[in-house]
Amino acid sequence: MSLGELLEALEACRKCDFIDKPFLLHGAYERWLPGKVKLLLIAESPPPGHKPDFFYNLGTPDRLRRNLKAILGLEVPDPEVPRWLRESGIFLTSAVKCRPIRPGGRAQDERLLRQMALNCTAILDLELRALRPKKVMVMGKIAELASSVLGLRPYRTFPHPNYIMRFKREFIPAVRKAIFDAISDP
Repeated sequence: MSLGELLEALEACRKCDFIDKPFLLHGAYERWLPGKVKLLLIAESPPPGHKPDFFYNLGTPDRLRRNLKAILGLEVPDPEVPRWLRESGIFLTSAVKCRPIRPGGRAQDERLLRQMALNCTAILDLELRALRPKKVMVMGKIAELASSVLGLRPYRTFPHPNYIMRFKREFIPAVRKAIFDAISDP
């Protein structure tokens, strides 16, 4: 499996209703993929609705980027977080690759995200085969569902970084340690 085949499959996928495909739109794989992926972080989905924020869209603020920076204790500007990840051998992806629609104006519809993640497991499987990460960390319930369907045995599983920063700050030291341990392991 090659990166080109992954990108073609992602571009061609029409299993769900979606707004856009931010991983393609912002060149996430071309710009931010490390030469060798030591750690693949699997989060849940791009932010839902018609808005520009996305982890790899450096032209707009993004909550996930800000929260991951805080969890890692990085002292770099927010737009430098993807560069720091790339240089450390880390790539952040999500179980749902397309930007979900916000049905009825709700901020998030977990049932919709679950269905999208199930529809997206074939793409996530292609991604795992193309990137061949040394370790995988799953972050969030939707990501955990997708990894379970694939029979993936993650290195570690934690709540989503945004959830950690709002409700479970006691997880910060463990997440930070797990990430730094993963990238320091030869």
